[in-house]
Amino acid sequence: MSNFKPIKQVKASDEVFNQLKSAIFDGQYCAGDKLPSERELIETFSVSRTVIRESFKALEANGLIEIKQGATGGAFVKQMTFERLTSATKDLFFLNQMSFREICEARLEIEPMVARLAAEHCTEEHKALLLDACAHESDSLQYPETVLLRSQVHYILADMCGNRFLTAIDKSLIQLVGRIAHKFQPDTDKIHPAGMHDDLVQAVINKDGDTAEKLMHFHLKDFLDILQKIESDFRESHS
Repeated sequence: MSNFKPIKQVKASDEVFNQLKSAIFDGQYCAGDKLPSERELIETFSVSRTVIRESFKALEANGLIEIKQGATGGAFVKQMTFERLTSATKDLFFLNQMSFREICEARLEIEPMVARLAAEHCTEEHKALLLDACAHESDSLQYPETVLLRSQVHYILADMCGNRFLTAIDKSLIQLVGRIAHKFQPDTDKIHPAGMHDDLVQAVINKDGDTAEKLMHFHLKDFLDILQKIESDFRESHS
């Protein structure tokens, strides 16, 4: 509790929320741990009961805590889920506690494997979905619609891989990179030109797992190298 600071700003509930969230991310409170009681937090933050309850509601809405009623109730830190993982990792990124390099290393390991498995499981229906996604990548040139269109191939490949755990992880990573990149609003044609998926999709359709795996790695390496440069510029401008 010694790391918390009294709240002096008007949006006290937001400040309490941010400090409690940081405490959870920093590991001061782990999954299953009970947060301090309302009375303790009122005294620590020098705020009203209403402020603490609003902060708890925000933490609950963000999937960070679970409110339990009764004599043994209170606010308990929740287990990490894929959805919470995506949200929490995005927050850690903007708190400068996680870098694109770390996120990208995970994606570079997982998505090439997903591409290989997708090639092994490719059907005529999958082929039609992939070709349609490629054909419509430039239906909109407005941000963020273009990014969503040019991410569809990745989502389809994730669904095709035949491993639901990998599908969930892969989609979480794709979504995470998209959410972070949205804050930068980069030039879509610069970071992800149309047609980048054509050779990859053809390899998957041909059921050529080796080539699909290699092409996915090359594609992601180029894409993520550009995003890391954008991150560097972002960090510098906000330092």
